[in-house]
Amino acid sequence: MRSLLLSWLLWFPVSVFSASDPVDALRSQRNWEELEAFHGAVSRSFFENAMERIYAPTAQWRKWMRVEESGVWIETGELPGEQGFFLRFGEGSPVVSPSTGSGLRGLRIVLDPGHIGGTWGPLEERSFAIGDGPVVQEGDLTLAIARRLAARLREQGAEVLLTREAAEPATPLRSKDFWEEARAKWAQDEVRVAALAERFFYRTAEIRARARLIEAWGGADLALALHINASGFADPEKPALHERNDAHVLINGCYLDSELASPAQRLELLLRLLQGYHVEEERLGRGMVDSIRAATGLPAYQYAAGNACPIDAEQYLWSRNLLANRIYDCPVLYLEPWQANSKGVYEWAAAGDYEGLREFHGELRPSLPATYCDFVLAGLEKGFSVEP
Repeated sequence: MRSLLLSWLLWFPVSVFSASDPVDALRSQRNWEELEAFHGAVSRSFFENAMERIYAPTAQWRKWMRVEESGVWIETGELPGEQGFFLRFGEGSPVVSPSTGSGLRGLRIVLDPGHIGGTWGPLEERSFAIGDGPVVQEGDLTLAIARRLAARLREQGAEVLLTREAAEPATPLRSKDFWEEARAKWAQDEVRVAALAERFFYRTAEIRARARLIEAWGGADLALALHINASGFADPEKPALHERNDAHVLINGCYLDSELASPAQRLELLLRLLQGYHVEEERLGRGMVDSIRAATGLPAYQYAAGNACPIDAEQYLWSRNLLANRIYDCPVLYLEPWQANSKGVYEWAAAGDYEGLREFHGELRPSLPATYCDFVLAGLEKGFSVEP
C-alpha cells in the first residue's frame, strides 16, 4: 500500500501548503485527481461491502456514489449532479500487509499521543482534579505511554515516529491565528468566536500538522492514536468520580450523512477504502481488542449516539469518523481504554509513570503507562501474526 501511495505522490504532492497559513491549516489538501491511481484497484463487491459494513452502514451513501457494473460514479461537488468522477472497478482488492513472520521488525509505526497536555491541558478540556486531589491530564499520560512504547518497539526492530515528543503543539499556529476564520462563522458573538478559534487551534490545526509529519516521514504501516477515555461529570461545578469503567478500539468509518455531504470528507473516505486501510484496521483492531480485554478485564464501552457503529459481536471494536483516523494516511487504530475519572482509575492515573509496583485499592499495580504499553505490544504481535 505504501509503495503505491508514495509513487503517486511523486506526481501529485498531497500537501502543497504553508504550515503557518491558518486557512491551509483548516482545510484538506487532497485532490480528486489522486483517484486516477486507483482505477481497477478494487472490485464492485469489495467496494460495496466496505461502504455498507464499515464506512457508511447508517448513511445514504448511494446519493453520492452511483454503483454500476463496471465502476462507480462519484459526486465530487457540493451538490449531486454538479460534477463527478468515474472510477473503474477491477477484479480484486488492495494488497494489505501480510503477517510478518518476524514479529514487529521492520514495521513503520506512528505513535500519536492524544491531545497536548502540559500548560495546554485546561484549554483543550483534558485536565481535571477531584477536590484538592491531584490533576490528571490525558495529554501528559499519553505522552508517557508513547515514550515507553517507542522504546519497546525500537527494541523489537520497528521504526517509530512520535507525532509529538513534548507537551507542546505540533502546529506553529495558535488560537489568535484563527480569529478571522472563527468570526466569519459567529460574527460578533465574541464568546463563541473565542471558543471556536481555540478549537481550530488544538483540534483541527494540531491534527492536520501531525498528519503532515506522518506524510513527511514517508508513510507508515500503522498509526496508533493513544488515548484514555473519560465521561462527563454530572455536575461540572462539583466533579465526582463514578463507578463506570470500560474500553474500546476505533477504526475509521460510520460516516454520517452530513459528513458524506462534504466533498473533502468523501474524498478522504475513498482514499482510505481504495488502499484497503479498513481491512488492516479491522485485522489489527481485533487483535488489540483481545489483548486489552485479557489484560484489563474491562467491559466494552457503549455508544449512545449514532456517530459510531459496532464492528464485532461484543461491540468492543467500533468504526467512527474522527479527523485523525480519517486524514492520517495509513491504517489507524484509535485506543480508548479505561475511564480516567472512575473510582478505580483516578488515583492510579494521577500517579503517572513509575517503575515497579504501587498499591491502589488493595492491589499492587505497575504504572498505567506500563500496563498500556504491555497490552499494546501484545495486541500488535497478535494482530500482525494473523494472515489478512
